[in-house]
Amino acid sequence: MERPPMNQEEFDRQFEYELPHYGKTPCMKLASATKKFWRPFTSPRNFGQTIISFIPILQWLPRYSFKTDLVHDAVGGLTVGIMHVPQGIAYALLAGVDPVVGLYTSFFPVLSYMLFGTSRHCSTGTFAVVALMAGKAVHRLTETSQDSLSDTLANVTGSTTSPTPVQVASALTLLIGLIQVLVAVLGLDFVTTYFSDELVAGFTTGASLHVFITQLKDVFGMPGLPRRDGIGNALFKIYDLCVGLPRTNLVTLGLSALTILLLLLGKYVFNPFLKKRLRCPVPFPMELLVVVLGTLISQFAHLQTNFGVKTVGKIPEGLPAPLFPHVELFPSLIVDAISISVVVMAIHVSLAKILAKKYQYEIDINQEFYAMGFSSIFSGFFPIFPNSCSLSRTMVSAGAGTRTQLNSIFSSLFIFIVVQFSGSWLQPLPMCVLASIIVAALLAMFQKFGQLARLWKLSKIDFSIWVVAFAATVAIDVVQGLAIAIVFALFTTVIREQWGLYFDGLEIGWYHFGRKFSRNYG
Repeated sequence: MERPPMNQEEFDRQFEYELPHYGKTPCMKLASATKKFWRPFTSPRNFGQTIISFIPILQWLPRYSFKTDLVHDAVGGLTVGIMHVPQGIAYALLAGVDPVVGLYTSFFPVLSYMLFGTSRHCSTGTFAVVALMAGKAVHRLTETSQDSLSDTLANVTGSTTSPTPVQVASALTLLIGLIQVLVAVLGLDFVTTYFSDELVAGFTTGASLHVFITQLKDVFGMPGLPRRDGIGNALFKIYDLCVGLPRTNLVTLGLSALTILLLLLGKYVFNPFLKKRLRCPVPFPMELLVVVLGTLISQFAHLQTNFGVKTVGKIPEGLPAPLFPHVELFPSLIVDAISISVVVMAIHVSLAKILAKKYQYEIDINQEFYAMGFSSIFSGFFPIFPNSCSLSRTMVSAGAGTRTQLNSIFSSLFIFIVVQFSGSWLQPLPMCVLASIIVAALLAMFQKFGQLARLWKLSKIDFSIWVVAFAATVAIDVVQGLAIAIVFALFTTVIREQWGLYFDGLEIGWYHFGRKFSRNYG
């Protein structure tokens, strides 16, 4: 059988096919679009069902098995809580706020996500890339040289005092939460489908390199290095480090090297031995060990006084009282909030999907936007910085046998004890130990370079997305690099749609033979 090739429109015209007309009026269309908003108020039963579906803990907590799940959640929660302490303090320095703020960020968002989240394993709290992006906004708005911001605040509040770093961080957190909830309300959670694994991996690797370079000054103990921002700041920071090498504090460098060595031995030697030989699923908390050892060495050797080693300093004890965020900062933070929201949800959804598939349970992507949004809104009334799902803590939580989000109770309890009673003990903690914890954690991120060889064989387009996301983030800056990566990924989507697969078919009787052709676009 022979016939000329036709597209869909020509086929419909030849065979007189017409799309059905449903004849919906504008009012009917509006009612259909707003049905999910007014339906809960049509009856008490619908209202109750909506509340239960909106707060997932009300669904799974009544069915919770204390006999089989409580021990697993307790062990997993305490393990994650131990990880929260060094990571929270270290990542607070990235965000440009006091170390104790990192502990608050490991406490308040975790409890809120437990109520609204659908992922059983995701561990929210501090995350290096998000802390770095928040730190850029904090430093930009707290620069004393920015008279324009001070003038704006004076006109709005009647005060000439510039905002403090934690005020900027809290306002940014609240704004991020509002954006995430707005996305969920409008049903725009589908945008995460455009954030491919290659885009996220390339961007996070590039941002991790920024974090790595930023921490080297504390690893080497170099004082007085200039702050670099804007296009190409990573390259300028490398230049400053090379120029400042003669000012290296050898005691600081030695302590950093010892810390990194212990962390790597724990990760690649000791913990695999525990898992393989002793069948212990819970990794030994090496980060907490180096924090304790570093604090003791600093205390008894008087490293700050005798050798000029920089320490954390005073850490207040107890939980803070809630304060209303400085909403007048929103216009200056909107770009940062949008970019951080994109990163937070891309990483969170990606991890949640992976673990849900591995452990065979379902998650609700739209509900995850609500969960992260409400978590940030609630936490924004306390001194914290933007939170996110952490890859390392999430994987440790899953590996420790965590069954539900009830593990958050135990991790938060551990953080509460540390905040309430241990602040004075951490004052001698050397900053280089915290920087070394970040550096050692980031070394695993750089293993993603190993994906490139596989991507090159599988898809040239996916390979190019990874490379463009990484190169733009490193060469320009984090926010601009993310924007370039997203635009490039959307462009490749258009390319794939325009040059898709096509078939040359031959039909004989009941059989159809076809040959598939494709332009080589990956």
